[in-house]
Amino acid sequence: MFIAPALLAGLLAIGLPIWLHRVSRANPLRQPFASHMLLEASELQQTAKRTLRYWLLLALRIALLVALAFAFAGPLLSARIAPVVSSNARLHAIVLDTSMSMQQGERWERAKRAVDAVISGAASGDMLMLVTAAGRRIKVLHDRVSVRDAGLLRTSLGQLAPGIERLDYGLMMRTAPNWLGTPRPATQLHVITDLQQSGSPLRFADLEPPVNSQLVLHDVGGDTDNTYVDSAAFASRDTRTLAVKVKTSSPQAQRREVVLSIDGKRVSSKNVTVQASPPPPAGEGSPRPLAIPQADTNPAAILGRQLRDSELVQFTGLELPAGSHRFEVSLQPEDAISADDRYYAVIEHTNPRVLLLARDTSGDDAAYFAAAIESLTTPRLRVERRGPGMLEAQTLSGYALVVVSDASILSSNDATRLRSYVAGGGSLLVTLGGSLEGQPELMDGLQVGSMSSQPTQVASVQTAHPVLREAQDWHRVRFLKHWTLQPAEQDQVLVRLADGAPLLIERVVSAGRILLLAAPLDREWNDLAIHPLFVRFISEAARYLAGDDASAVSARIGAMVATGLTGSSGGQIFDPQGKRVLDLNAATSSERFEPTQAGFYEIRGDNGPRWLAVNVDRRESDLTRIVAIAVQRWRALAATATVDPDSGQQPAAPRQSLGYFLLLLAAVLAIVELLMANHYLRVHREMRTTP
Repeated sequence: MFIAPALLAGLLAIGLPIWLHRVSRANPLRQPFASHMLLEASELQQTAKRTLRYWLLLALRIALLVALAFAFAGPLLSARIAPVVSSNARLHAIVLDTSMSMQQGERWERAKRAVDAVISGAASGDMLMLVTAAGRRIKVLHDRVSVRDAGLLRTSLGQLAPGIERLDYGLMMRTAPNWLGTPRPATQLHVITDLQQSGSPLRFADLEPPVNSQLVLHDVGGDTDNTYVDSAAFASRDTRTLAVKVKTSSPQAQRREVVLSIDGKRVSSKNVTVQASPPPPAGEGSPRPLAIPQADTNPAAILGRQLRDSELVQFTGLELPAGSHRFEVSLQPEDAISADDRYYAVIEHTNPRVLLLARDTSGDDAAYFAAAIESLTTPRLRVERRGPGMLEAQTLSGYALVVVSDASILSSNDATRLRSYVAGGGSLLVTLGGSLEGQPELMDGLQVGSMSSQPTQVASVQTAHPVLREAQDWHRVRFLKHWTLQPAEQDQVLVRLADGAPLLIERVVSAGRILLLAAPLDREWNDLAIHPLFVRFISEAARYLAGDDASAVSARIGAMVATGLTGSSGGQIFDPQGKRVLDLNAATSSERFEPTQAGFYEIRGDNGPRWLAVNVDRRESDLTRIVAIAVQRWRALAATATVDPDSGQQPAAPRQSLGYFLLLLAAVLAIVELLMANHYLRVHREMRTTP
């Protein structure tokens, strides 16, 4: 069969080279002769010798035209030409776990042997499929390869190695119908994994295999020995003490040296012994839920088990200057899974400076804001006042918080810099001014309407928010005028007036925050500044937006992270190896990126460089295995999967067009034809011989 059989009419073109070769004639051979004077005159008849010449060149030209005609007609590989597949043939889909836990012990070698066993056990008419699963990536390496081409799978298997991502069994099974494809024959889904408990989903239904498939679990797990750094953070209200939690899933006590490095320099080390994790008590083998043992009703017992498989190490007396610091906590010696023996964190030791932008730095509103912020004792913040036009000369990354007492004093360039500052993790407290003329847009999607001169009061307060403590104090404030706002979908209204208009709005932008007050601190607008509530509100807002005096920030591999880069400012991101993560175009348009390596990423933007710490997912470090009864339930679930009534029939294999291969053949013939024509048809110069 052909896709376009009408184009076979192009075969008539083979008459052209035959005609050209037929009409070609040889040059008559001329011989010298004596004078014609004595010869009788007669009519001279000349005949041309016409014959086919250059047979090889003619054959090449005909073959070229035939290949072109068939290529454009699109012949299809019919069932009589294709190899016959048995009606009992199966698809063996091999899913290989390449998550971080597969690095432990002999798990990876056992997994490769299991793959080889599946390939060797497949029937001659079966098909094979090799898939790797880790993180959120289910990658099909080879799709429906015949058994005779199993060498391709074995070659790819030799090039694979476990990565540092986490495997979610629920995601793997939910997406199986997509990467298995349809239609497909009866399928055996071979999942080769270590059956790690932390990989099980919350919903048991997520593990259901696809229709017309049989789940075969290959358990390649073994011992659960693994010790790792679980977390590192400053102690509450103590910025000189770093608390490091070391955990183990080993049945024996583990002794390690914990090494602390700051900004690439070794600072201190301590020895720690992590006690063995006890076996689960009787009754925790319940199959409900699948991979999580039944919860113990005794909180003390739960706490006791948590303390016995973890140890807290404290590094005291740390003196950190203000700024960003790279912390690395490592265990020595490293075990088989070395990626979780290191924990990376960026400690933002907050610079105790607040930038206050006001129309008049000596005005009442600037004095009110500065006094309220500096009333804080923990953390103690120092306010720097700046007037209009002074923002461009400031490096915003050095401030814990930026306060704008009147948004109308900002230029469009100021607004762009503030948006970039917030996207990079900064915090902004802003109040709308008495005039909206020239006021730039700080929050995309937020619509500022007309001014309402109807006196009103506060109607509702979100008292659960850290900034808002007592709703009764807010109800005492009189608002004579206010701006009517239409918040965007991502905005949260914290305080609302009696007429329904939002008064205080919060927006989370990437890693930063914005608090917007819809009325200025002006006696003609409200009496908020004369209430004791004002000082408490502004101080708590400054504490909330500036954060703790020091906080550990890190991200997980595979999670999307905000870049903090904008199209106007641009920038670049470098991975722990110093290589660019994004190209120039993506660096100005991508708001998020996915880190794939553990370590420190450097993000260079308009507000200066900043660091991002990335760690492996600690859930993958816990090698505790799924309880046996839960595995039995998973295997039993495969038997209850809906079976397609036509599953015993082999679906028709898709017909494949040979046009592409014929075009390649035509290209080769064209090159050979040019070479042959150049050889046969080049000009032969006659050489005169002397008698």
